[in-house]
Amino acid sequence: MTNPTSSTRQHIIFFAQIASVSLIWIFVILISVWIFNLLFLAIELNDVPEASIGISIVAIPVFLTLAAILTYVFVGLHKGKSIIKKQLEKDQHET
Repeated sequence: MTNPTSSTRQHIIFFAQIASVSLIWIFVILISVWIFNLLFLAIELNDVPEASIGISIVAIPVFLTLAAILTYVFVGLHKGKSIIKKQLEKDQHET
């Protein structure tokens, strides 16, 4: 039988991970919107948009990659955890 505090701790960690993944995607979306706003503002003000274009070419893919890696790790950890849990249950039923 599992310890109740261990179960509570696992739920807290799970929700912290969900919050982390959610916040990074919100951050990436907001950064992308802000950068596109800079591009449109530069065009509207007849300014040179090269700086905003340079920033967007670098920043948006970097933030998207970081968010994708965090999501991949989160999903992979939970897939691996469920596979191990199923294997342990199978081994317990066999013995």
